[in-house]
Amino acid sequence: MAVAPAALRAIVLDTLALWGVAGGAEWRDGALVVTSAEGRSARVLPAEAADNPVRWFLEAAAPGGPARPPRPNLSVVGLLASLRRALGLPQARQPLRIGAAERADATDHPQPQAGPPGPSDAPPAGATPVLVVTGFLGSGKTTLVARMIRDPAFARTAVIVNEWGSVGIDHDLLATGRDDLVRLSTGCLCCAVRGDLAQTLLRLDDRRRAGEAPFDRVVIETSGLADPAPVLQELMTDPEVGARFRLDGVVTLVDALHGEASLAAHVEAGQQVSLADLLILTKTDLAAPGASLRAGLVALNPHAGLIAVTRGAVSPASLFGAGQRPLVPRPVGKRVASQHTDGLGCAVLAPSAPVPAAALALLLRALAEQADGRLLRTKGLVQIAERPAQPALVQGVQHVFEPPEWLDSWPEGGAGTRLVLIATGMPPRWPSRLYDAIAAEVRDEVARRRATDRAVPAPPSPATLPA
Repeated sequence: MAVAPAALRAIVLDTLALWGVAGGAEWRDGALVVTSAEGRSARVLPAEAADNPVRWFLEAAAPGGPARPPRPNLSVVGLLASLRRALGLPQARQPLRIGAAERADATDHPQPQAGPPGPSDAPPAGATPVLVVTGFLGSGKTTLVARMIRDPAFARTAVIVNEWGSVGIDHDLLATGRDDLVRLSTGCLCCAVRGDLAQTLLRLDDRRRAGEAPFDRVVIETSGLADPAPVLQELMTDPEVGARFRLDGVVTLVDALHGEASLAAHVEAGQQVSLADLLILTKTDLAAPGASLRAGLVALNPHAGLIAVTRGAVSPASLFGAGQRPLVPRPVGKRVASQHTDGLGCAVLAPSAPVPAAALALLLRALAEQADGRLLRTKGLVQIAERPAQPALVQGVQHVFEPPEWLDSWPEGGAGTRLVLIATGMPPRWPSRLYDAIAAEVRDEVARRRATDRAVPAPPSPATLPA
């Protein structure tokens, strides 16, 4: 058995906790017996060598009913899905979804009938970067965006402003004769994003191609009450948007004066911090950011960059590209419990050996299906065993993942996988335990096929992970 009995029991107990199921798991007579407080039970039996490629059998029985025939499973990932059914839990509402696999060059799209723009207004080659600026109410988002678009080097920046109410205050503060500023007043962007944001971006691009609104990049300023996750998912999954635009990063502003209280009282503030690539502490001229606020931010998102500014005075160049940079190197050490958003935590996967592509595919599937809505953000550099010299940048928001992007070289500090997962209510060791089991099964299967002189099929490319 590739997975040791104690390791399987630990995975199952962690998974029960992740599902919110009160129950237990004990080995008895060669089977792992899993029970729930509702009276359901299941027996997990390791398969014999003759049963390959089946690795596990699961027998289930409803309260007072007969045991059902054993269900074969090829991996621990399938076993968890079967166990979920056996315990009477609903299946994952959010199965793994991979974003647009290819992003065509923007010049592949036909030009409007009005004719192509002049040479100086031509759209940039490739997908246009989109920066999402978020932060709770009063954190200084509009001040930062206003300074950015008034910088001559960033004048060619289109801005999409989302406001909660019907009166466009932020829009008026930013609008200075610009024709590339769009206001979305359909309510909170995270609620109205389905189709609305995509259509806004595509209309902006059409206007650029007609020579009406030249721009090189886009900034989306969310409302202070927005959860950024649906915004990011829309950018990652809409195929036409993905052909013309790419997510450049998420910048979250935190008010040094009121930020700690906002994080303690509003779950949206915690979501905004957790999904950030870069955190900016604002209003530091009014209040010095205390150690508890900084510690809380690190607890919610230990691998985001963190800088402090006064009145939005930050170089725009330092904001763009935040999502493409390698993780900020910080010692992992002890896991710090969040004092703000209840149950929000961070886990880091850092296996010492390169990751088989098949193991990465199975891991992402298990994360999406079993963590369900608890998984908020996944980001990191992965050393793929089949291509170890180049890091693969893996990014996901909840159950939606972008196809891994191959970077040219490893950052300073050397090669090695560092995958960060931010989630609510996730046992801190569950991801690493699950990955270790998946990797062990993949290695065992490769060795078995080689031993039987069977051709080992090429593992799935990370760019084409199964949906």
